[in-house]
Amino acid sequence: MKPVARPGDLAAAAAAHAREAGRLMAAPKDPVTAVHQARRHIKRARSLLRALKPLAESKAGLENGRLRAVAHALAPLRDAHAMQIAAETIGAARPALPEAAVAVDLPSLARALARQAKSIAGLAAADAPKHFLARAVARFYGRARKAFRAYLAEPESERLHEARKRIKDCLHLVEALGVLRPKGSDPRPKRLAMLGDLLGELRDLDLLAARLGRAGKPSSAKRVRIDARRSRLERQISRAGARAFARPRRDILVDWRRS
Repeated sequence: MKPVARPGDLAAAAAAHAREAGRLMAAPKDPVTAVHQARRHIKRARSLLRALKPLAESKAGLENGRLRAVAHALAPLRDAHAMQIAAETIGAARPALPEAAVAVDLPSLARALARQAKSIAGLAAADAPKHFLARAVARFYGRARKAFRAYLAEPESERLHEARKRIKDCLHLVEALGVLRPKGSDPRPKRLAMLGDLLGELRDLDLLAARLGRAGKPSSAKRVRIDARRSRLERQISRAGARAFARPRRDILVDWRRS
């Protein structure tokens, strides 16, 4: 993907991700892998649209809502695959894909994404104020830091989900702005990516535990493995978050204003 070098590039970058997501789902040989990769592009497109929103509020919000609808349509297939992977990590049998996952109409969603990519590319942004991108990075970092701390204070599913979203937003924007990132400055993409992945693994483990519970009382061995895996993930998440969010938001803004 072409890197973002100025605020006006945000729409083009978001459109490129939407276009690639549609291409991946048009005629996939492996639907599960295609959906996994396509959802990554959709998430990146949505993050960049959120960064663009102050310059094109109503239109960026509308396009983001459309992408959210596509992501929700893909969720059954993604969640089913995630539970299969989580099952393997604790030595449980891989659950079969549910009917809702198998029934996802990927070609239709691919065509919708191709049309939407053209619409996103045509977004006309207002003139950006000075240091707009630096302020966007600091804003996204501050939101991610706040959401992560809220999750640590009360580690329940909704707060975990919110922390993951805000961390992904920050990661995707920083990755897109790679050419502008001041050398050695925070937030660091690798740290954000690691933290987001760990939170995702914890979410998938919780989904698996809930599914096993609905299917009947899990064996004591499975419960022990699930609890041990959760404890390890929680320790890793705490350490990764401390590294990713060590600095206050104001320091991030100062650093990025140099770009």
